[in-house]
Amino acid sequence: MRRKFAYYKDYANASATDMFSAEELAKAHKLTVTNTRSVCYLRQGNAFVPAELPIQAQFAPVTSTLSGDFDRNGTVDLLLLGNRSDNRLKLGSMDANYGCLLSGDGKGGFTYVDQPTSGLAVQGDVKSAMTIAIDGQSYVLIGAFNQPLQLYKPAKP
Repeated sequence: MRRKFAYYKDYANASATDMFSAEELAKAHKLTVTNTRSVCYLRQGNAFVPAELPIQAQFAPVTSTLSGDFDRNGTVDLLLLGNRSDNRLKLGSMDANYGCLLSGDGKGGFTYVDQPTSGLAVQGDVKSAMTIAIDGQSYVLIGAFNQPLQLYKPAKP
């Protein structure tokens, strides 16, 4: 029998046994998280191999990822966008991502490009991002919760 979870005085400290019966927990499919890092999987032949990303890619949750030659050096780069400020109680805001540009070396390695160099200053919890072309020029359009649309023009060659 399922327990009612309509009101729990200290729900921040509630455990699974406070919300579910022993029978429900016994039947539940359980998964284990072994890695919470943001990673990139690169295709090598018929397999995908994880590539380590710089520490700056770990500062906040990533909700949107774009790939392209953003620094115009002829290699594929990654643009990681995210943040989560709607977390409750114990976690608090995770909002240290102002746009994380990772410059690719063409061999599967990525180097962080700092904000002054990249020109990124993305605000808010990013919900969507895409590249668009306006008059033949490429731009990055970013939609963040409760923020106006943000438009960035990649660096000149």
